[in-house]
Amino acid sequence: MMDNLKTYLGKRGYCIYKDKISLEEQRSIREELMISPYIPKSPIAPQKFPVYRESPKKFYVPRFYGESLYGVPDTNKLGIPETIDLQFKGDMRPYQENIISTFHRNLNKGGGLLEIPCGRGKTVMALKILSDLKLKTLVVVHKGFLLNQWVERIQQFLPGARIGKIQGPVVDIENKDIVIGMLQSLSMKEYDEDLFSSFGLTIVDECHHIGAEVFVRSLFKIVTKYVLGLSATMNRKDGLTRVFKMFLGEVLYKEKRDGNDRVLVKAITFKSNDEEFNEIKYDYRGNPQYSTMISKLCSFNPRTEFILKVVRDIYEENTAQQIMILAHNKSLLKYLHDAIEHRKFASVGYYIGGMKEEKLKESEKKKIIIATYAMASEALDVKTLTTLVMATPKTDITQSIGRILRTKDHEPLVIDIIDQHELFTNQWNKRKSYYKKEKYKIISCDSDDYNNKEYKTVFDPEAPVVRKKKERVCLL
Repeated sequence: MMDNLKTYLGKRGYCIYKDKISLEEQRSIREELMISPYIPKSPIAPQKFPVYRESPKKFYVPRFYGESLYGVPDTNKLGIPETIDLQFKGDMRPYQENIISTFHRNLNKGGGLLEIPCGRGKTVMALKILSDLKLKTLVVVHKGFLLNQWVERIQQFLPGARIGKIQGPVVDIENKDIVIGMLQSLSMKEYDEDLFSSFGLTIVDECHHIGAEVFVRSLFKIVTKYVLGLSATMNRKDGLTRVFKMFLGEVLYKEKRDGNDRVLVKAITFKSNDEEFNEIKYDYRGNPQYSTMISKLCSFNPRTEFILKVVRDIYEENTAQQIMILAHNKSLLKYLHDAIEHRKFASVGYYIGGMKEEKLKESEKKKIIIATYAMASEALDVKTLTTLVMATPKTDITQSIGRILRTKDHEPLVIDIIDQHELFTNQWNKRKSYYKKEKYKIISCDSDDYNNKEYKTVFDPEAPVVRKKKERVCLL
C-alpha cells in the first residue's frame, strides 16, 4: 500500500516522492521554487534562495504549493495535536463574527490569510478562532513588542491560558496552551523535528512585514494541521506575496475601509533657498541616493523648526486631539521630542523599537507621540490618535493613516510635509493619488504662505463635478 504513496503531509512540509514524478516535473519544481526578490534599482543582483528542501528520494515543498500541483496529500503523518479548552471572554462585533465565520468555512482547506486593515481587531479575532478550534497554538511574531502585545491580549480575552515562549535560548512549550515564538529564533536555531508536533494551529502575525527568506526557514520547521496568516496588506514590495501564500494559503477575507472616514489632508510644501539643501545626490548609476537625501532632510534645521511650528499650531488649535509624528530617522525624532519637551506646549513620548512595554504604555497617554514608520506600521496600538504628521516623506502610508481612523470623536487630520526635490515630489504624487482614491479632502499651501493660512483646495470629494461643455465648431 505504501508503494502507491506519491505525497504526504509531514513534519517537514508537503512531501513528494521523486520516483513517482517525471524528471521534467522535478526540474520544474526546482526552477519554480528558486525565488528571487524584486529590489528596484539595486546595483547588486538580488540573491536567490530555495523555497523547497530535497533529499535523495523526496522533495519537501510548502503545503499549499504542493496541493496546487498534486492535490490533497495521499496521507497525513503529522500526528494528533494537543487539545486545549479556553473560554473566550469578550464580545465580537458583527463584522468580526463574519470574518471568523469565513475562516471556519474554509477549515477544510487547512486555513489561509485574513487581510484586515489596522484597528479592526485582528489579534482578538485570532484568539477567538484558536479558542473555537481548541488546539494548542503557536503564534509567530517578528518583533519583541508584538510578543508583549499578544501576551497582554491573551491575558485579557483568554484568562487562565498557559502562555509559553520560544525566544533565544528559551524554549518553554511543555504544558502550555499558546506559545509565542520569535521568528528570528525559529529561523536561526535547529530544533528537534518532534518539538512542534503538539501544535495544531500556527498563527503568523504581521506576515507582510516578514523577510521572505527568514520566513521560509521558519515555516519549514513548523507544520501544523491548520494555519492562519494575519496581515493588513499582502502587497509586498519585494514581489514575494506568492511565497507567503505557498505556506499560508490564499486570502480568505479581504477588507477595505468603507470610505466613510472624513479625513482632511493638509499638504504643506517646505521651501528653501539653500542651494546645498536643494541639491539631489546621485549614485554612480544616476539614481537618487534615497537614504542620503532622507538624512539631508532630517539634519536641515530650518525644516525641522518649521515642522515644530506646524505641530505647535495644530495642537494649540485643538488641545483635545492626540498627535502622532512619524519619521524614518531617529535623530530627527530625538530633536523633535526634546524640543517639544523643552518648550512645554504639550506632553510628549517616544514610541520606537527597543523600548520596554511599560515605557510604551506611558507614551500612549501623551498628547504627542513620536514614532518611527516601522513602529506605526507594525504594532503601534493607540486607539485615541486623531492626527498624523509625516515629518519625512514615504510612499506607502496606508497603515500609518489607519492608526488615526479608530476614534469617531474627531475628524482625522493628516499633515503631509512635501519636499521640493524631484524624488520626494514623485512620492507626494503617489500619496496624493492614494488620498483621492480614499476620498480624503486635500488642501495645500507652502511654507512661505503658511503664516497666512492661505490653503488652496486640491481635492474635495464632496464638490460637484463640473463637466466642461464641448464648444460647437462651425465647419462651414
